[in-house]
Amino acid sequence: MTRTEGETQLEVGEPVPGFELENTEGETVALGDLDNYDGVLVVFMCNHCPFVQGQVEELKRLDEEFSSIAVVGINPNVETHPMDSGEKMPGFMEEYGLDETNFYYLKDPDQEVAEAFGAECTPDPFLLDMRHNLYAHGKLTDREGPSGEIEENYMQEAIENMLKRKSPPEIPEPVGCSIKWKK
Repeated sequence: MTRTEGETQLEVGEPVPGFELENTEGETVALGDLDNYDGVLVVFMCNHCPFVQGQVEELKRLDEEFSSIAVVGINPNVETHPMDSGEKMPGFMEEYGLDETNFYYLKDPDQEVAEAFGAECTPDPFLLDMRHNLYAHGKLTDREGPSGEIEENYMQEAIENMLKRKSPPEIPEPVGCSIKWKK
């Protein structure tokens, strides 16, 4: 495990790159398919990362609390780390109680989407507004591992501000395991 701090290349207010990726059931999901939501929380994540494992319950909670926000996990390690393979993704979802009907877990085998977003670590969250412009980027919470109390819910505050049409809050850079790049 390598601890990496993410640093986005996208600027707040800029449109994010579109994507069209397969979910764990082999169905294609495009960013444009999520136009009926008030926003989209895109989190670059994978199965094996302890930082991700420590945030899965928070992702589920945000997904349940903010039903008008689509929560999308994108796995850039699907072909570069055996624990993160496409075959293991459904087991990860089952283990953590994630339901494909309301949580999108997508495969980024060519890592083009992760690269286009400037993702650097897992988890690396990007909150998009309803027009798919970057609203906020940074840590989900102040928890940095698989356990410990959460005292700061950074992304929850960002979602609340976005839905109230307020300015995004300051959020610390994401921290997690490095993406296992092919290059």
